[in-house]
Amino acid sequence: MFDYSYTVAYIAAKETSILDRETLSRVSADRSDAVRYLSQSGYGGDGKTVAEMTDNELSSLRAFVIGALPENLYRLLILPYDAHNLKVMLKCGINGADPAPYLYDNTLIDTEIMAACCRGGEFSLISEKIAAALDPAYDDGTLGTPFGISTEVDRAFSAQIADEASEAPLPVRDFIAAETDGKNLLAYFRAINTGLDPETFSKLILPGGKAPAEIFTRAYETREEDLRQFTLGLDVHDAFAEAADQAKISLSSASDVLDGYVRSKLEPYRYETDSPAPVFLYFRKKTAEARAVREAFQGGVQ
Repeated sequence: MFDYSYTVAYIAAKETSILDRETLSRVSADRSDAVRYLSQSGYGGDGKTVAEMTDNELSSLRAFVIGALPENLYRLLILPYDAHNLKVMLKCGINGADPAPYLYDNTLIDTEIMAACCRGGEFSLISEKIAAALDPAYDDGTLGTPFGISTEVDRAFSAQIADEASEAPLPVRDFIAAETDGKNLLAYFRAINTGLDPETFSKLILPGGKAPAEIFTRAYETREEDLRQFTLGLDVHDAFAEAADQAKISLSSASDVLDGYVRSKLEPYRYETDSPAPVFLYFRKKTAEARAVREAFQGGVQ
């Protein structure tokens, strides 16, 4: 059995320095002081802007989990960043831009391999499951538009992650499913705000959550502002209801509710030294911190 004793002790020490939204809200009132404050808080390495510091912090976080978890588990956390890289490469292939400035490091798939997949429209070097979804999308031109790229890549990687998570320990499986449910509900709120047609919206729903896709598509037909009547008896019911209330204030507030729901799948195991749950929980807290930093200093600070 994998022993996480040292890792759990390390995380316990590091968690005390995670910046919360309330603190960031106070600091962001004086935007000119942001970089100095973040730097003094140990955030972001040698970044010169808030954007650089956030990227540096997430890069270090990815490196940490790659070293702290077995490969079959850290893949679940890193694959979304590979999905980002693939989307960047495909979109830059359309407009001729250089993808390098927009790519994440400390990921799983070598960028040269990914670039070769994009040139040839054959993605089996990433995974056979992802290739089964993306090869036809490339051939029929779906990957020739930014929306098609975003939806098809996100769905393909979400299915891959859900498949791999099925072999993970129970709290990790629940965490991955809850994370997908949260993403789908936020997509629902955004689609209502932007007025997407139902067919287009349906393409945004990711596989792997516990809330069936039909719940979202049925509710969307009448543009219900919350999904209470559709989620009775489901684990997501209370979290979705509270998130719907908070979405009337802002999507950021709804995100915070859903983040709490996702973390609740791991909190009971936060000090377990024979479980990967503390690492997944720390990763979630740090990514939430990065989101809060970006929102507090939206647009970046020089």
